Amino acid sequence: MFAPDGHRQFYQGLFASLFDLEPVMGRIGPRLWLDLVRARHLLFATIDDDYAGFIAVALTRSLIGRRTVGLFLRPSQCFESGRLVYRLKRWAFRCLRYLPRLSLFTILPFTFDRRFAQVAYGWVHDPQMWDMHDRAMSIKTSQLSRDVLAAAGGRAILCFLGSVRKSKGFEFLVNILSDHPDLAKDVFVVAAGRVDPASGRDCARLISTGGMVVDRFVSDDELLSLYKTCDFAWCCYEPDYDQASGIFGRSVQLGARPIIRKGSHLEKYAQEGAVAPVCLIYGDTRDAAANIATAAANRSEKVADSRSDKAVRLGEIVGSWRSDFIQKIRAAL
Repeated sequence: MFAPDGHRQFYQGLFASLFDLEPVMGRIGPRLWLDLVRARHLLFATIDDDYAGFIAVALTRSLIGRRTVGLFLRPSQCFESGRLVYRLKRWAFRCLRYLPRLSLFTILPFTFDRRFAQVAYGWVHDPQMWDMHDRAMSIKTSQLSRDVLAAAGGRAILCFLGSVRKSKGFEFLVNILSDHPDLAKDVFVVAAGRVDPASGRDCARLISTGGMVVDRFVSDDELLSLYKTCDFAWCCYEPDYDQASGIFGRSVQLGARPIIRKGSHLEKYAQEGAVAPVCLIYGDTRDAAANIATAAANRSEKVADSRSDKAVRLGEIVGSWRSDFIQKIRAAL
């Protein structure tokens, strides 16, 4: 792994424990390249941060008869248009797809986009779709979650978690609240994570509508406590940001209802499992406000669903996603 940003360090720690591997982090220079080439088993937790380094290692290991496994987080970029780099990426991974002893997996099913099979060996479910399968009951409250609960004052809680930026739909969320201020009577919105400077003005707008912004690094324990506290988790990203989402996966596992974009890959995930998301038409603030208000009025269903057959079925589905991931990666290694 190149760097511990976002969920990447979580990936590394999880895989090290699951497959008895040694965590290694950093840019692939000559010394690290040699260590990786010599490794008996090698798993790239993500190839997306250093394509050149990954390709150099994978090619060499293939030539000397050693297996390499990698996770491809953003395969959809291979099929975007408008930039030469996307066409080069598509060509490169179409070639690598046939490299002996290289197993490259996307973290979205091929059924979501058949073109993924052109640039990857196979697919697995994003680990953040199943990583809390056996830990949900052990999550504790934090001072942050208690502060949010107190500030909500009995209203439904909608959390925007992780880095705050436009591509993740933050501007759209603020537009909904600004265009329909009455929504704040029933829904309390909090954004928790480092703020992109370009989203500073939108943060000020959110605060002016009565929402909360926590502009700092938010620890894993704090994030987990917010999932358990909130009613809704924002996963309604811009159309160009159509990929797997750890926020969605965690919300599904921990009982928060995900808010997603209609027509996205996440909607297909919701259809596959026993999940009832709030689906919004991106950019339509009137439709969005109405859907969120209706969901807030019916939020008592969250508690009922946690004891229903639906929740049991979801647990079985999440467990199968975990087992499938472990089986496929172990076999490839």
